[in-house]
Amino acid sequence: MSSSRTPSKLSHSLRIAILLLRIAIGLNFFFFGFAVLFNPSLGKDFRTQSLTNLYSWLAAPAATGWVHPFAQWAFLIIGACLILGLATRIAAIVGIAVTFLSFLPNVSYNALSIEQFINDEVIVIICLLVILLSDAGSYLGVDNFIHISFRHKQSA
Repeated sequence: MSSSRTPSKLSHSLRIAILLLRIAIGLNFFFFGFAVLFNPSLGKDFRTQSLTNLYSWLAAPAATGWVHPFAQWAFLIIGACLILGLATRIAAIVGIAVTFLSFLPNVSYNALSIEQFINDEVIVIICLLVILLSDAGSYLGVDNFIHISFRHKQSA
């Protein structure tokens, strides 16, 4: 029985690179959520390093209702899912949406410039697209074990 899943079509070295990308982006998301929810001083340190707009948006007062608490927990859960390779495609889609939500308020539509589109948030979105489209959860991730288990149950 041949499998039509993406991993068989990608070289081993490319799968390793995508695995490392998944874990790195997962750690980034996990520490976003952790810093904002459980260690505000760590969040201040992160804000000075990279993804400044994202940290500022995520750490802003929750005056906008349900969006900030949802985003804070979403970052923590997305990060854990990406690290473990669990529900990777769903985590990537939600990660793209939450990152895009943080990116939109920072775009100035009056004076569009290249700096608005070449920043850390756009790079994270592109990385999440690679994770989404490459079936990255199947590389040493829980998604692979779930798929194998499901396939064995169907054949039995």
